[in-house]
Amino acid sequence: MNKRILGLDLSLTATGWALVWDGSPKWGVIKSKHRSAKRLSEIRNEVRVIIYQEQPSLAVIEGYSYGSHQGMAGLAELGGVVRLLLLDMGVPFIVVAPTTNKKFATGKGNAEKDLMLKRVFQHWGADMNNNNEADAFALAQFGRCYLNPEGFCDYQVASVETYKRKELGK
Repeated sequence: MNKRILGLDLSLTATGWALVWDGSPKWGVIKSKHRSAKRLSEIRNEVRVIIYQEQPSLAVIEGYSYGSHQGMAGLAELGGVVRLLLLDMGVPFIVVAPTTNKKFATGKGNAEKDLMLKRVFQHWGADMNNNNEADAFALAQFGRCYLNPEGFCDYQVASVETYKRKELGK
């Protein structure tokens, strides 16, 4: 499978992104010095460039973290902006809860940030600089498993299967 999967860990201060496929993965963080609508515009434009350059087949977005220290209104605005961008650019996407992403990457839905970094390295050999990149990378790998579970461990496949059952309302 050579489909490119884009993982997005949306944040107003440091949006993590990762792209995985059969080639060498890529990842990074989008930061903005702006506030309000200018910040939303800057993040949207950076994501648009990534989509335009990389042409992902699927995007996986981390769902809202209701215990977040950031303002929920701002995160909801960013989530809406990015979802509309993906829709407008014709990129299908799925939304994965933070606990589901952690369970997929570590086997534990309440894993600490350091464990996420460690497991991303252990599973996929990706040495991340921060948890935003690690979360995005795990989301992208979740998307790969969602499309084809071959090569993933039992708890990763189980996490995706549970997600699919909930997604289909079964």
